[in-house]
Amino acid sequence: MRIWLLTLITFGALSASPISTPLLDVQDGRAAVTAKHLQTGMSGFIVRQLDATHNTIIANAVVEQVNSANNRAILRLSEYDGIRQDSLPSGNWTPRASDTAVLAYDYSRALLIAPNDDAYDTIAKGLPMIEWVHPDNFAAYLSREGHPTPTTEDFHRYCTANSVGLLYVQSANTLFTLDCKSFTLLQHAPSVASSEQGMTPFYSRIPTIRAAWFGEGSSRMDNYEEHYLEEIALNNSKNRELYELYKAKFSDKSALLRNFDLKE
Repeated sequence: MRIWLLTLITFGALSASPISTPLLDVQDGRAAVTAKHLQTGMSGFIVRQLDATHNTIIANAVVEQVNSANNRAILRLSEYDGIRQDSLPSGNWTPRASDTAVLAYDYSRALLIAPNDDAYDTIAKGLPMIEWVHPDNFAAYLSREGHPTPTTEDFHRYCTANSVGLLYVQSANTLFTLDCKSFTLLQHAPSVASSEQGMTPFYSRIPTIRAAWFGEGSSRMDNYEEHYLEEIALNNSKNRELYELYKAKFSDKSALLRNFDLKE
């Protein structure tokens, strides 16, 4: 099988250095910033400078809205979960103006979900600027969790713990690029693939992923393409561009379109 990546329209921006910018205003769990190259769904964190030589991360941040006319963006803030250690005390800081937002911090590291080894190798070699985290590691994590079908929370936790910023999913002749922590679609590019038997839940060299007795993710995946297309739609239900892409690929009668929540 061969896959040709035809376009990666905004990949240069995604693979750039982290974006650091001061908070301008903070109200009700939201913060305003101004910076170029921000996209809705980009994740990061808030840093407070404690003194001349010390700083600390005090909150998570996700870009919620972007005004491209003036490069102003609204961030949604939440408790920082990048380091889990219940035995140590945690700070009780609330973000404020003059703290610093750091976004797209680990976009140089990515996880690639592909249906088989040929697809994986072709895409990974086609994007040499990315530091790829091998899917064997993610498969081992899923086996520990008992999730032969990965959940969006599995992606969030794994990528947070391993400093992975981007998630690439190859499905339906398309390469989707998502923020691995927010599962927000950042871009998509067409790819062409011949039909070849794929693996579920994705290509890896782990022969079997252990399944828990019950709970979300404990059932084995039936259909690779259908599963990931549905998960991407569910987590990007207000993305009209994605809706139109699905409609063009599968027809306006496709069950996948039911996962969108768009106002006509």
